[in-house]
Amino acid sequence: MNQYIDISRIEFVITNACTGKCKHCSNGEQTERGSSINADVAADVVRRIAERFNVQSVMTFGGEPLLYPDTVCQIHSSARGCGIPTRQIITNGSFSRDRSRIDHVAKALCNAGITDVLLSVDAFHQEFLPLDYVMYFAESLLKYNVPSLRVHPAWLAGEDYSNKENEETKRLLAVFSEMGISASDGNAAVNFPEYFPSTETIDFTIPCGEMEYTAPLDDVGSLSIRPNGDVELCSISIGNIYATDILQIIDDYDPYVIPAANAVLTGGVSELVSFAESQGVIIDTNGCYSVCAVCRKAMTALALLPSP
Repeated sequence: MNQYIDISRIEFVITNACTGKCKHCSNGEQTERGSSINADVAADVVRRIAERFNVQSVMTFGGEPLLYPDTVCQIHSSARGCGIPTRQIITNGSFSRDRSRIDHVAKALCNAGITDVLLSVDAFHQEFLPLDYVMYFAESLLKYNVPSLRVHPAWLAGEDYSNKENEETKRLLAVFSEMGISASDGNAAVNFPEYFPSTETIDFTIPCGEMEYTAPLDDVGSLSIRPNGDVELCSISIGNIYATDILQIIDDYDPYVIPAANAVLTGGVSELVSFAESQGVIIDTNGCYSVCAVCRKAMTALALLPSP
């Protein structure tokens, strides 16, 4: 067993393509067409990891994952077969305008063993995506007895912050509440610098893994797999499932022999930025409104350097 990894959660980015162009989203410039993860390989990854680890949850998202519903269903069927109890999907619910197809996909998801559907409903999504089709999808899921269905909004600067986007989101959530559908805590909308602290106020010495929704790179409990097969731990890629067996990727992982990971573990993001500069990479922190954003920007830039 690798002392740095004990996997309890697997996430799959099915595709980066999306049906929306939401201004709060990093995928907002993607188109409806794009590559997707290989369903057979992804389903096998679930089985291989579950052979060794006590995996508690599998999540699929995107982009818009239901542009490839068969892939989503195959992954979750594999997870159910492995006894993984929580099988989630995040979707905007507006993947088709054909009501018969919407109904078919809802039924297929329930038959595949999805336990929790999170519908991205908020002012940002509904600027581009018709609510009628999202509501019809929700009704179909309820008809086929989905175990859990919640709306999953993006809040601008927090739910309690007063702005027109949040007020519109609350109005939309009330529509689903009338259907008996509750809301999750949601997440934070980004790409709005006026609502976030300036770079000067960021504490670059925060240790790796202490920010919300993160874990240190030497105590990994979850991994994310991209459409191109890259296996990511937070902001670094440690291998590719199309090139190497997933358990071999996990066995080979040692963050302290990866210079960038070692830097952020031993000295925080300030040390990571210094390491990047030593490699000739200057990190422009403008537009970064958290220490994690700086870390991701640095890791991405370093990954583009040619191999030594």
